[in-house]
Amino acid sequence: MEVTVKPITKTVEIITDLQLMSDIVDLGNQVVGQDKPKKADKEKLAGMVKDLDSKTLLLTMKGLTSSPWNAIVIAHADVVNDRVVKDFQGLVRDAVPRMLVKAEWKDGTEVTFEDGELEDLIDSLTDTQVAELAQTVQTLNTPVNQIPKAVRDLIA
Repeated sequence: MEVTVKPITKTVEIITDLQLMSDIVDLGNQVVGQDKPKKADKEKLAGMVKDLDSKTLLLTMKGLTSSPWNAIVIAHADVVNDRVVKDFQGLVRDAVPRMLVKAEWKDGTEVTFEDGELEDLIDSLTDTQVAELAQTVQTLNTPVNQIPKAVRDLIA
């Protein structure tokens, strides 16, 4: 009997038009602040959100097995003044292409990255976008591997 471990997958949204996102937030704040929101403002906001969705990339990733993950972590850690310092940008840049299951626009259109394009995209992200990716990479590669006692107690 063959036994395998099924890794978890997660999807991360990457907004590629941050100016449009900012404009949506600004208009949304104006509309929310109105006593009676104007129909034209709500329609404009809906159009802007639809446009933003077409510029939102979905990256579906799965965790790596132990050896490749450990190699990436070691490659992006250094000791400075007796402290381990991690290069999260480099870690994300190396891990995400290896973890990628699929990439698509939010409307479902498939995206294919040529050599180096995904890494270039990662290099262009903001700190908060890299942090979100780093958190997902960490979660996928260090998953919970036991059912918590509280869950077992709950169902007993």
